[in-house]
Amino acid sequence: MNLRLMLAATASAALMSASAHAATNIYYQSFTGGLNANESVSGTFGVTNGQVGHVGGYRKYDYSFYELSLDLTDVLSAELLFDYDIQSEARYDGFNVVASTNGEFDGPTGLLTPISLGFYSPLSTPLPKLGNVAASGEKKGTAVFDLSQFAGKTVDLRFQFQADYFADGRGVLLDNVIVNGELAPGAAVPEPDAWALMILGFGAAGSILRRRRGAFA
Repeated sequence: MNLRLMLAATASAALMSASAHAATNIYYQSFTGGLNANESVSGTFGVTNGQVGHVGGYRKYDYSFYELSLDLTDVLSAELLFDYDIQSEARYDGFNVVASTNGEFDGPTGLLTPISLGFYSPLSTPLPKLGNVAASGEKKGTAVFDLSQFAGKTVDLRFQFQADYFADGRGVLLDNVIVNGELAPGAAVPEPDAWALMILGFGAAGSILRRRRGAFA
């Protein structure tokens, strides 16, 4: 079989495989290449070492966030996952996630409650932007949120941190922001040509790796 036919067959198989699964990857960000056009940061948040969050710790009265705009108009259901590493003053400084469908954020309004238990805990003193609950203290893991309430819409997510008058900790670092979902019938999926280009790219990358291994050997 020549290369063209082989690619066409492989692309067709990949396309059928993708259609057979209900869950589709809608968005993925590893921050290794910086921010995309639908992302922004504010305050002391920035991108560092393939993560987004505090660069060099945080200060008192800090309010910082990473914001992500998602187009879920062709989606029936969606789920958000991200890795987090938090080190802050327990019960006084914290982090949570809020959502908006009109581009406006008003304090803790629109707070998203995670599926994963134990992520949020009560704060000793409510913070103006965060409200009464947040991820606080020292925590590390993966958080999961259900975004199905925003199916058929465009939603802005704000991953926000706030501190009170006393600063103590490294702050928040986030990585591997993933959104998976079920596409509506007739929603766009990668065309066979796109699959073929992806496969060609994987093949080229494999050839380079093999050459490098040979050189090292």
